[in-house]
Amino acid sequence: MSLYITELGEFGLIERIQEGCLVEPKRVIKGIGDDAAVLPYHPGYLLLVSTDMLVENIHFTCETATPWEIGYKAVAVNVSDIAAMAGVPGEIVISIGLPPQAKVEFVDELYQGIKECCRSFGINIIGGDTVASPKAIVINITILGKVETEKVLYRSTARPGDLLLVTGDLGGSAAGLDLLLDPRPLNAELANQLKKRHLRPLPRVKEARVATEIPGLTAADDISDGLATEIREVAKASNVGALIYAERIPLSPGLKEVAEVYGKSPLDYALFGGEDFELLWTCRPEAAERISQEVKRVCGTPVTVIGEIVPPEEGLKLLYQGQKIPLPAGGYNHFKP
Repeated sequence: MSLYITELGEFGLIERIQEGCLVEPKRVIKGIGDDAAVLPYHPGYLLLVSTDMLVENIHFTCETATPWEIGYKAVAVNVSDIAAMAGVPGEIVISIGLPPQAKVEFVDELYQGIKECCRSFGINIIGGDTVASPKAIVINITILGKVETEKVLYRSTARPGDLLLVTGDLGGSAAGLDLLLDPRPLNAELANQLKKRHLRPLPRVKEARVATEIPGLTAADDISDGLATEIREVAKASNVGALIYAERIPLSPGLKEVAEVYGKSPLDYALFGGEDFELLWTCRPEAAERISQEVKRVCGTPVTVIGEIVPPEEGLKLLYQGQKIPLPAGGYNHFKP
């Protein structure tokens, strides 16, 4: 009997295919299972490698995003993976599939967005591939970065007693996506601000670099598929549980207004919306206040304690209105029916 990928889901499929991928494991420090692969590099440093693909009508539409915005975001989502590992982005290669009827002006503007994001983070474009794609635009970027050996952060190193922290605020990108796909009457300034959150994410490279100067960070993940999904990934990789304080999750400005217009919960946007590209950290309790203060001082970005890591037998719970309830499943998952 055939098994369909919708039955496995994205993460089940990844688990299925990763067996046997390392033919020469001595050359790899970390392979599949984190925001970036980790390889040996120069003395004192590790090489980070990550890749992300954007597909038309899955990750973007040409009706709701300009070519510049599509190009910018294609780079930014890769930079966020390097930020999650506390690294510094370096070089990228770009493979792009274009329909034959695509206009040259579209490609010019797309690469203007790509190059603008690269300039913002000191990234070189060093190669790639260009092919015909008969049905949709496809952009795949592979990024290289580096990180000091003692500063690298993994998903798998959280431990009971750690606190959970997030940078910035959550839910704005998903709200912006709703406004792009299904426009409804809303204050124009607020609507544009939320749309920008979705179309022009700001990777938290500087914030991660500042935070790792302070002893006590233990694990990290970037929030691409929704806070709930990223907490599950950290918990699974680290073999721990987590308790999330619902009332402490920082909501994006205007999120409550948008949620009311669309008949949704602001908390659902924050937990399950995805593509905020903030950072989820775990740290020792004594380090949390100093990390928050220093990141705010240097970067202007708030850092909020939103929960704690607990023993695995306690599972994943949400403290909501004074009651502990199981953390609902949710978040973005390719191949989910």
